[in-house]
Amino acid sequence: MNKSILLLAMLMCAGSLYAQFPAREPTPNDTLQSVRQLKNGKVALSIYAPKASEVRVSGDFPGGFPGLVLQKDEQGVWSATTSEALLPDVYTYDFTVDGLKVFDPKNPRSKESNSGYSNLFEIAGPGNDFQALKDVPHGKVEMVWYKSTALDGVTRRLHVYLPPNYDQISKTKKLPVLYLLHGGGDNDASWTTAGRANLILDNLYAQGKLEPMIVVMPAGHTHIQGFFMGAGDQQDPFCRDFVQSIIPFVEKTYPVSAKREHRAIAGLSMGGIQTVNLALWHPDLFAYVFPLSTGYFPPNIAEIKEKYADVMTNKEINNFKKFKIFMGGEADIAYQNNLNMMAMFDGFGIKYEYENGSYAHTFREWRRNLRDFAPLLFK
Repeated sequence: MNKSILLLAMLMCAGSLYAQFPAREPTPNDTLQSVRQLKNGKVALSIYAPKASEVRVSGDFPGGFPGLVLQKDEQGVWSATTSEALLPDVYTYDFTVDGLKVFDPKNPRSKESNSGYSNLFEIAGPGNDFQALKDVPHGKVEMVWYKSTALDGVTRRLHVYLPPNYDQISKTKKLPVLYLLHGGGDNDASWTTAGRANLILDNLYAQGKLEPMIVVMPAGHTHIQGFFMGAGDQQDPFCRDFVQSIIPFVEKTYPVSAKREHRAIAGLSMGGIQTVNLALWHPDLFAYVFPLSTGYFPPNIAEIKEKYADVMTNKEINNFKKFKIFMGGEADIAYQNNLNMMAMFDGFGIKYEYENGSYAHTFREWRRNLRDFAPLLFK
């Protein structure tokens, strides 16, 4: 058969096949813009859910906790508007439809966490400049799998940020490492989604404010039950994984320095306690320590005073090049715990610096913390 005739026959068959499916009825969802910044600076959030009976939206925008109740129009589109104009920043949000958390199908920008995905939206402007995507040299983020010899040999994941021009820099010297820990409920991807750590660092490099470094973002939750906010490194299986598996893996896989003065650790909330536990129980491992929005609970402070006074009085603790605590203001849920922890540090003679912010217990605060402490490293 002539090839042209065969091709025509095939096209006709395909056309008749598609013709058997009825045309889809258009819906308001086809053209819906789920996030809209209004002229007054407020933001309208919308979702198409014609059969729903109740829809809410929560997030780290002002008024986002416990959230806004959406109203339904005649087309089945539910909408709510923030109570105030939003400042330039990146915000997370979650729709809840009839009690079920629903990912916004009209917005692919997301934060990955240990319990699923949340959506993100960005308000451009000067206040957002430090974390915006710009035309500058960019680093690379790698998703890496490693075998945890400390945790029954399971395969675990971490993310690694490599600085701009890494291939050239790494040929001439071993790089220092910042270990950057997430909070409770999040995972190793959270710092590069909601945290925008790679963009923040890209912009700092472009401004000449950073020493070249590798940033390792591990997963702070493990499959082994443990007290991830407890006192010391023995109650938390992640701390065991960190010391016995993660550091050796990183130093075997990447051209990094194994010297104490070339290691830094920072973490937020749960990751802040893990930061403190690792740094105070292993002060020989780190030169720079930055707990963010965190603090021991009162029973843990009592436990430390009773059982671990020898740890707290280790002279090596006061040899950190930088030990600085960041807090998100009085609205931060860890605010009082942090005050209690600092009072305990004072009692043991532990030296530290303290800076209080204003964006509460959210990535809005922690992104700014990263912007502020990263230039202090490895000078």
